[in-house]
Amino acid sequence: MYIIGLTGGISCGKSAVAETLQRYVGAVTLDIDQVTRLLLEPGGELFEIYVRHFGQYVVTRQGMLNRRIIGEIIFNHPDERAWIDSVAHPILLQKARDFLVDCSQIGTRLVVLEVPLLFEAGWEKLFDEIWTVYIDGQTQICRLMLRDKLTEQQALARINVQMSSQEMIALADVVIKSCGGYGAIRRQVAAALRGRSF
Repeated sequence: MYIIGLTGGISCGKSAVAETLQRYVGAVTLDIDQVTRLLLEPGGELFEIYVRHFGQYVVTRQGMLNRRIIGEIIFNHPDERAWIDSVAHPILLQKARDFLVDCSQIGTRLVVLEVPLLFEAGWEKLFDEIWTVYIDGQTQICRLMLRDKLTEQQALARINVQMSSQEMIALADVVIKSCGGYGAIRRQVAAALRGRSF
């Protein structure tokens, strides 16, 4: 089983690359952001931990975690962000390992884990290869503002808490520029995989 770690800045197009690998080479994929969202649902492991730490004010009237408040905490309070990382990363790492064990047991040939904070979390040794997806800074800001309905200042706050694209590119085995639509991404993925068999 070959394991690719897929990372990149927020709103840089990681999911498009993961989808391309799934569709065209049959990769089995896992998005750590989606795992996090499930754990933050009522009854989820992270939901309970966050509410104990932050109190009921982070819970909406409907009993859900108020993601906007949590986002503001993460992106504006470094100490709280460090606490969240210290709590969430070990739980997520175990979920990722469990997923890889399941994939191995059913004979999966290629696995792609989409991990936004791969380098920051220190997960490099989990993978056979690391791919980084990037776009130019202004496009990233515009995508994020549009996707999450943020001001430019809010978007920049979210971008700036992550490792820069240049740093991630320097550490990656494969680099994909997310521009020009799915066709351009497909061509870059095909070039990266040329001559390989999984």
